[in-house]
Order: sequence, then structure tokens, then C-alpha cells
Amino acid sequence: MLGICGAGMAPLAIYLSQRGYGVYGWDDYVNFPIKDLLVAHGVVFMPDKTLPPNCDYVVRSSAVNERMDSVCQCATKDGIEIFRRGEFLAKICQDRKLLAVVGSHGKTSVSGICVEILKKNGIIFDYVVGGFFKGDAISPSTYNEKSEWIVAEVDESDGTIENFSPEYTIALNYDDDHICNYGDRNNFLKTFERLFARTKSTVFVPEDDTIFTCIASKFGGKYVKIQGLNNDDFSKKNKSITSFCLNTIFNKDVILPDKIIGIQRRNDIMLRTGKFVFLNDYAHHPTELNSLLKYAQTNYKDYELNIIFQPHRLSRTKQYFAEFAAILDKFDRPFIVELYTAFEEKTEGISSDLVFNNMKNPNRGFLTLAQFESDMCSIYDRLFLSGKKQLVMFVGAGNILYHAKVFISKIAFVEAEKTFTKASIKFSSFADLTHTFAIRVPTSARICVNPATRDELIFIVNICRDFGLRYVIIGNGTKMLPPDKIINAVVIALDLDYWKSLEWIGGGILYCRSGISLRDFCKSVGEKRFLGTEKLSHIPGHLGGAIFMNAGSHGQTVSDHLISIEILDIDGYVHTIEKSNLNFGYRTSSISPNHIILSATFRFSERGPKEYFTSIAEELLNWRKVHQPKGINFGSVFKNGSDFCAGELIDRAGLKGTNIGDATISEEHANFIINRGNASSRDIEKLIDLARYTVYVKFRKFLRTEINILRAQ
Repeated sequence: MLGICGAGMAPLAIYLSQRGYGVYGWDDYVNFPIKDLLVAHGVVFMPDKTLPPNCDYVVRSSAVNERMDSVCQCATKDGIEIFRRGEFLAKICQDRKLLAVVGSHGKTSVSGICVEILKKNGIIFDYVVGGFFKGDAISPSTYNEKSEWIVAEVDESDGTIENFSPEYTIALNYDDDHICNYGDRNNFLKTFERLFARTKSTVFVPEDDTIFTCIASKFGGKYVKIQGLNNDDFSKKNKSITSFCLNTIFNKDVILPDKIIGIQRRNDIMLRTGKFVFLNDYAHHPTELNSLLKYAQTNYKDYELNIIFQPHRLSRTKQYFAEFAAILDKFDRPFIVELYTAFEEKTEGISSDLVFNNMKNPNRGFLTLAQFESDMCSIYDRLFLSGKKQLVMFVGAGNILYHAKVFISKIAFVEAEKTFTKASIKFSSFADLTHTFAIRVPTSARICVNPATRDELIFIVNICRDFGLRYVIIGNGTKMLPPDKIINAVVIALDLDYWKSLEWIGGGILYCRSGISLRDFCKSVGEKRFLGTEKLSHIPGHLGGAIFMNAGSHGQTVSDHLISIEILDIDGYVHTIEKSNLNFGYRTSSISPNHIILSATFRFSERGPKEYFTSIAEELLNWRKVHQPKGINFGSVFKNGSDFCAGELIDRAGLKGTNIGDATISEEHANFIINRGNASSRDIEKLIDLARYTVYVKFRKFLRTEINILRAQ
């Protein structure tokens, strides 16, 4: 799959992997959080842009030029079919009843609402959404072998709409967008007419869309008009459309969720301070921009409205520059960013200047991406002096969100530092953490803080939530690969004495805080001559991290004698969770990465003789000398499978001694990566990708890492 990190491609890749396809991925511009999500679902990233062996299909994003792409060229030579994303989605929808969502605007939002309502009502179905839900509670796609239904949005932008034959079609709205791909408006309208004709059961159309109602009315009893909609609030309208259609399809009054989670980049608040609200939105068409303006005017009446808008696609800008200018003029301060061309070839005279030069607002401004952060800081300083509250919106479908995040994080970190200082929380900025991590990759933390008590930790987590900052618990960094240069997060270390304490309560019950080393934990258990942890004492790391990954060795795991844990959630609340609810498995648990383990309670009963503990300690020491490679490393990289040993497969794949830069797969044990002195995080991750890819190609075994790869953002 080429362009696999795209908002349409990634959900499809996850769905295909769930259906049993072996999925290889490549993207010229890797979005690392999306990569991590894909890898978690079994997608194999290719170390080089080459056609994998034994490949049946190539699926490409519409942004990938089939004639120019090297993988597509190889596939054509080898007679391998190449599909655009929409074409392959249509192919795999053929064994399901398809509920298709089409239209110029709101497809992803309505598809997402469909998913949330159907889940709430316990209806079995598949789905592939062209975006990502807010938070991580809902996957962007799901396969269920028992399902007869699939919900998917059908995209008209690239012509692949012609491949779909839905059971039901929800046609949201029509706008003259993407006409250039169809020749003229009449051909574009005929495309929707043919889709309605191929729809087997019902076509749903809102009563206020005159063009779609005109087309759908040709199909008599197949056409259902959606009535009584709120035209001013697009979020309420989308919800009403979805519930109406699902009520009709399933012939029941569906139960609505208490709150719709929604799709990312739809009115997402990035940061809220006393004076400012920063928001981002995907709007990229005049109709969407006008809806966003109404939303802002309704929900932020006491704010001055500032918009930073990035036009998307040359063809759309050429067609709608006057409409864009007219709507932008209605904001208090409109700013234009240089145009994002997507995959279209540059055209002389078509740029953001077309929009900017047609604007009349005296407060308008132009921003370049090269100076985006500094320009935004200047705008922020000017707005800060204003007497009114400020809504600042970053809007567009291009890469503006990336640049906005860089600026927002700068503001958020400054605000957090002010708050920590005022509350007398000790912290350090741009702290060097190279020697904190076992792998010794040069890195630092934007903010590093070491809370002295539980209350301080709760305060820090609440501040991170309020300012939209990510926080990371690093323990002693044994099973972590940090990013090169800097971790743009609040890095929390639990190293002070408070976090290293333990207490024997009686009856073999032990209470421990999470910052104690696993070695000291095992030592205390051994001193009481209790059995159950004596084979874990050589594992480096803190107790909290060991519980999170269910660390183990020689048949013992840290969860064996666990009773319960205390966790701090992302909202700053403390919960006690019993072991039975933690779903421990081989190097896994169901503990959320967003939760912080505060403490754990264990129960021990069986005791052993003193001589036994002495002999086990000697045995483990000798075992480590034989099996643990020397040099800078973070222990085993990959988990073993139920039917394979990861190191053995990497060895059989011929990768021992392979190096990228100063990162090397150990000659002594192939499941170890050695930092020979100056290895970068990127070099190590490339070796991880190479090992996973090579083993998958040769043995069809997917390697999952034991280590946690931290990202810069």
C-alpha cells in the first residue's frame, strides 16, 4: 500500500490486515503516530521502496503517480494488479451490504456518527472511515467475520465512485467540487445518477439539497427525503441525518450515544487559556468555511474571530478564489497561508495570492510556512494586547496542522512553565536525558519534572491536560527508544524516595509504590524467603513499567502474585483496578498507556529455603553472562511468539551483524540491537523495520516489539 499513512489509506490498511491480508506499507512522508497505529494492527513497513516478493496487489493513494512510481512500475512489469484506494475498497465491499456515505462535505463525520450509533445499539457491522476518531477508544476501521454490513464513505474526488454498488446510499450534499476530474458539470452529475441507479435498496437525500433531490427523484420508490433538519448547525444536522437513515434501514428507533466522540480535525480545540482558544478544522471548501464561520459566530460570541486558512488544491483555488475571499473577509482577522497543492501539478498564476488579492478586509495578512512559527508568535503577541478574548482557528486540509502544532506547543509549554513556577513545582527545560535511557541515544526533554508526592503528580497531569500537553513516564528508560534530539512532552520521572517505598502489611501482603526498582522489589520478597519473584531480580527497570508490560523471565511474571494496582487517569483521577480486570498476557496488559501506575499490592504465601535463593541468583548470573550480549542495548527488542523465538528467526534470516549507522543487530543474540557509540533513534528504528520486514517475507511471522518507541511530538 503506497501512501499508507494517508487518512483514507491507513483505515483501509487496518481493515485489510484484520481480514487476513498480509499488508506491506510505504509512505514518502511517514506520520509516525499513524505508523505506530498501523504496526499495532500488523502492518509491515518496508525498509526500502521496493516491491515485496509474493505480492498479489498494489493499492495506491490517489496522490501517488502510477506512471512515475518505482513500485508501480515493477508491479506493471510483473503483471500485478494496481488499484487506487477507492477501487480496492469497492472490491472488498462486494461480500457485504454496503451503507455508502457520499457527498461533497461531511462524509467522514457522518460515517463516524454511523459507527458510534451502531456500536451503541449492538449491531454487528464492518466499517472503514476515511479519518481518525478523537482519542483512541474507536479504531478507524473494524472487520467482523459475522457481519453482513459494511459502512464506508465513497469518495467522488478521483472517480473511483463508479466502482461501488451500495445497498443503501446516504447522499449528504452536492457542490461543484472536483468537476475538473470529470470534464464538466454534467458528467459529474451523471456520476451520482449512476450511483443512485446502482443502489439496491434506498437513496437518502436531505430535503434542502435541490440538486441531489432532483437526481434522486428519478428513481421513484427508491428515494427517501430526509426532512426536519437544522440547517444552521452542521454538527446537529449530521447527527439528525444519520439517526433518520439508521432508523429507516434497521426499522427501529436507534439509541443515540450520550456524547458523540467525533472525528479529528472537526472543531478540535488545541489549547484554551484565559484569553485564547486555539482551534483546528479540516474545512477546505467555501461551503465548509461558511459553516465554520457560523459555528464560530454562534459558539464564540464574545471573541474576536481570527482565521489562518490554507487553500487546498490548485483546481479548487482557481474555481473558488472569489468565494473564499468573500467569506474570509467576514472574520475579524483573516490570514492566508501559501497553498497546498496536494498531488496536482503547479499551474502558472494559481496560488494563495488569488484569494489574498481579492480580500478587502484591512486586517488581512499573508503567512509563509517557512516563517510560520515566528509569524504566529508575532500575531499572538499583538492579540495578547487586545482587550477582547481571541478565537484563533487553523483551517485547511493540507499541512497547516503540522505547523500549527509546533506553534501551539511552544505557547503551551511557556504557559505550563509559568504554572509550575507559580505552584513551586521544580522542573527543568530542555534537560539532557541521553544517559537516562539504556540505549544512550542523544535526546532531551522540553520539560522534565520529578514530582515529590502523589498530589504533585496529580497537579502535573492536570496541567498537562489543561494545556493539551503530552506527558511521558520514563521510569529508568530500559525498554524505551527515545526520539533523536528532543521529546516535545512533559517527561515525568518517579525517582524520588517517595516513589521507591514499600511496606509489608502482614499475611504476606506487600504494598509498593511504582518507582521502586524491580531488583529492590525482588530483594525484599527474597529476604522474607517468599517464592515467586526470585527469577525476576536480574530484570532492569521500575516496578510500574514492569507491571505495564508484564515483565517476566524463566517462567515467572511480575503479575503472578499481584492483587491490584492504583492508577492515575488522564483526567487526574485515581482508580484501584483488580488483577482480574487487567488482562495480563505474554509481555502485555490492558493498562492504558495514558494511565500512570501509582502503586501495586501483592500477596505471597509459599516460602523456600535460603540456599534455594542463593543458587537461583548464581544461576541467573551465569545465564546472563552466556545469553546477554555486551554493549549498550535495551534488552530483547521483539517478543517471542507462541510458536517461534524472535531471535532465532532474525538469525535464520541472516541479519546478525547487520548495521545501519552505529546501530547493529548483535552477533551474539539476534534479538538485541547494540549502540556502538553514536547510533541515532532513526537508525535503530530502521533496523527494527528491516528485521520485521525480512522475517515476515521469509517466514510469514509478524514481530512485535517489547520496547516502547517514543515520538518527538
